[in-house]
Amino acid sequence: MKNRSEIEIMAAILNAAVSNWEYKTTIMINAGVSHSQLTRYLMTAVDRKLMEYSEITGLYRTAEAGLIFIKKHEEMCRIFPAYLIYLRFPTTIVLLEVL
Repeated sequence: MKNRSEIEIMAAILNAAVSNWEYKTTIMINAGVSHSQLTRYLMTAVDRKLMEYSEITGLYRTAEAGLIFIKKHEEMCRIFPAYLIYLRFPTTIVLLEVL
C-alpha cells in the first residue's frame, strides 16, 4: 500500500460508505486501512458530522457533509495534480509545473 495523507485516508473511508449503511469491517476492507486507523478516523468523521452512526444497528454511512468533502477532494486532485504529491510529502519542497 502506498503512503497516503490523512486527507486521502479520510476520503477513502468516506467513499467506502457512500451508497449504504456499512459495518466497520466493510469500511476497513474497502478503504484499505487498519483497525486502529479506522477507529481513529471514524471518531473524527462522526465528530465533524462527515459520517453518521446508527446506535441501533452499529452501522455507518457518509453524511451530506462527507459527500461534499469527497467532491471537493476529487476536484482538488483533478485541478491540481501536484496537490497529490504535496499531500503525500508535505515537508518536501517540490516544484512542479501545473497545466
